[in-house]
Amino acid sequence: MQIKEYYEGFSDEQIAKYRQEVRKRCGEDTLRESEDRITGMGKERFAEVQAEGASIFEAIGDDMPKGFDSDEVQEHIVKWRKWLDNFATYSDEAVLGLGQAYSQHPGFIQVFRDIQEDLPEFLTKAVEYYCANKK
Repeated sequence: MQIKEYYEGFSDEQIAKYRQEVRKRCGEDTLRESEDRITGMGKERFAEVQAEGASIFEAIGDDMPKGFDSDEVQEHIVKWRKWLDNFATYSDEAVLGLGQAYSQHPGFIQVFRDIQEDLPEFLTKAVEYYCANKK
């Protein structure tokens, strides 16, 4: 899989902006590692990984009424945390930062609002709780 395929549908300007945001949040090494992992997994595996992520976020949305600190939601967050390893090796600080970006970055906000209106803020709370209480 070529990295251009990963960014399919985005303008060169959008790609440059996204890549710069990743560099700022996670560093150049994480950006390169992530792009290497993505291109190395191939189209079929990438589609499977994307579907797995969608399933995790849908499950979190379904369990929102139980609360961000519920066992069920936290089990989904553990799965999400493991799912992230498909893309890069994230420090605890980077995981927390990503969780916070879910309710701060317009691109993330829109994606998650399409699943459930209050999901961006809920995800941030769930990830913050996970990071503060993980064993």
